[in-house]
Amino acid sequence: MTDLTDLTPPHPLNPPTEPGDPQPGDPTDPFGTDTPGNPTDPHGTRLPGDLAGGFAVATPPYAVFANDGRALWDRMELRQLVDTYAYALDRRMTELFASLFGAGGELVLMRPPGSLRAPFVVDGRDGWAKALAVLEPCRVTTHFVGNHLVRLAGDSATGETYCLAHEIYPADGADRIRVRSIRYHDSYRRTNGSWLFARRELTIDWTEDRALRSPSGP
Repeated sequence: MTDLTDLTPPHPLNPPTEPGDPQPGDPTDPFGTDTPGNPTDPHGTRLPGDLAGGFAVATPPYAVFANDGRALWDRMELRQLVDTYAYALDRRMTELFASLFGAGGELVLMRPPGSLRAPFVVDGRDGWAKALAVLEPCRVTTHFVGNHLVRLAGDSATGETYCLAHEIYPADGADRIRVRSIRYHDSYRRTNGSWLFARRELTIDWTEDRALRSPSGP
């Protein structure tokens, strides 16, 4: 299984390390290294890639840019995977949810810092119903997927996904809304041509709970 320890923040700023990723100054570098007056610089200004002018583009360990069509396609498929995960949760589609994990895949709920309780691990396809059972008290949920960064390594990949989980639930005769800020540390594996989760670690950064109010006015 791909090691996830390299995804733990903070991330140092490193040059691209993935084969085929553009280096600053390469023709494929989207930021370029143009100097003032260069024909590709219509305003005659120094662009961010101008190392001579003291500017450098710092690329995080996740390789975002790539001129490899296969890599771009893989990134699109992985984004589809994390979006489908959120969709399956909100629609309570247990079978679809289970199909997103490979054999032996794990969903791991990390405990808050300082907690003495071990992480909660759902292992095996028969356990996915337990993962969705925690949402049963909710009238409706909306998992909104934000940032999604991945690092490819052949048929394996690692990534980090941001998500805002909105949960509306009844309490004392009135509905309330709970918002959780979630980070997933992911390990993916391509199986029979399809990307699946090998391991998904869920960390809750913060939670807000408040009364749900309807909009007022016309």
